[in-house]
Amino acid sequence: MKIRHFFLAAALAFLASTSLGYVREFDNGIPLAWVKDRTVVIQLSLGTGTRILRDGFTSFNDSAIDALKTWNPHLAHLQFSWVKNSPVTPVEGDDEMSVAFDTKVFGSNFGSGTLAVTVLGYRNGNFEETDTVFNKAISWDSYRGALTPPVFDFHRVAIHEFGHTLGLDHPDEATPKQNVVAIMNSQVSNLDTLAQDDINGATAIYSTGPAYHSISNDPVLMDLSTRGVTYTGNNVLIGGFIVQGSQPAQLVVRCLAFSLASFGVPNALGDSAIYLYDANNHLIASNDDWFTSSDAETISSYHRDPPNSIESALLVTLNPGNYTAIVKSYSDSQQAATAGVALIEVYDLRKSASRLGNVSTRGQVGTGDNILIGGIIVGGRTPKPVVVRALGPTLTQFGVTGVLADPYLELRDGNGNLVEANNDWQQSPEAATITAEGMAPPNAKESAMARTLSPGNYTALVRGVGGTTGTALVEVYDESASP
Repeated sequence: MKIRHFFLAAALAFLASTSLGYVREFDNGIPLAWVKDRTVVIQLSLGTGTRILRDGFTSFNDSAIDALKTWNPHLAHLQFSWVKNSPVTPVEGDDEMSVAFDTKVFGSNFGSGTLAVTVLGYRNGNFEETDTVFNKAISWDSYRGALTPPVFDFHRVAIHEFGHTLGLDHPDEATPKQNVVAIMNSQVSNLDTLAQDDINGATAIYSTGPAYHSISNDPVLMDLSTRGVTYTGNNVLIGGFIVQGSQPAQLVVRCLAFSLASFGVPNALGDSAIYLYDANNHLIASNDDWFTSSDAETISSYHRDPPNSIESALLVTLNPGNYTAIVKSYSDSQQAATAGVALIEVYDLRKSASRLGNVSTRGQVGTGDNILIGGIIVGGRTPKPVVVRALGPTLTQFGVTGVLADPYLELRDGNGNLVEANNDWQQSPEAATITAEGMAPPNAKESAMARTLSPGNYTALVRGVGGTTGTALVEVYDESASP
């Protein structure tokens, strides 16, 4: 369901009365708001050129960022974030929060005198998507103080529209009408920033929520991830991991898909779904749209909420053992499955002495950017021994067809510097160590390396020698003593 809010160009002087107060957005008696503790990522597409505005900002994107920052201090259990000069094309219904100039509102005309429109999408009382469109026919600048029509102040209008994004409505259009000083009133005025009534409204919605949590920086593989292309049928992205130790471990397992486009990743998967299986191939958890989950607020409280509402995430407590996560394109009788790039991530929340000890992901290795990419974060303050492998021909033993005949493996640090590259594992300087640790790949054309890595971020990249393609498996093993 969608509703729209319009901000009119007529300038009014505010009444002095402060009776009554802020007004919420509602749907059939249900107040609308974001999942608590969520980080709402705004895709700013307000022009890439440079223009010195009257208040000193060098672009409307910068003015919009400052408007978002105006709200943030009053949001104890929500935060605005943003992507400046976003590569995401503003589209209604993509579950990205876009802000742009246009002559129409996704094909509909602006009303007479309308400065901007915010389109709200929600489900069961929770916001799913918001989009703000500023009327391109208006003469815009960014300034403070009294209005100077016909040139209107973008900054105060942006503050107002982002108030709608938070779930605030127009006090002066309520029933009964609210006579308050507020930037959330329906008509632009000489007021150029938040009034107390606006702040009261924001704090009323977002002053309470689950406590924020951080993940302790322990000497473990804190985050294991793999990026690849998930296709239809059996050619989906498959991630495996092992929980080591004697106690259950609490994890967040998530899939990022469409939001990868905001990082410049081409051909990102649209609507994703994730399925988690145990070692006996029993389905133990699944998720389509993470924000509808009963665990959504807890996932957000660890700052692990996916940026896009139709991405997937699971909060699970798992006994030691082997697990498999499968990422697919969501499909039903009205929506066909599609192919695209997706990212599987597993986060150890460090609630027990057990740990993530291994991650492996099977996917298609293509050419160009469509390779298989594994990521790890080594926590703590001491170096950690790991083995990284890329398998291809061995997969035929498990009935996999179309395998990558000759994998080539690179390991890079968080700055993109090459740590090591390997084609055939027996040529690795660590071949003896790999064999001694029982990690030798079965096929001589497969790749492996054994490194002791300092704490930090690392990326393993799997390509085909000579630009060849096929199914491959990338694996990372923690070779330190198991808890």
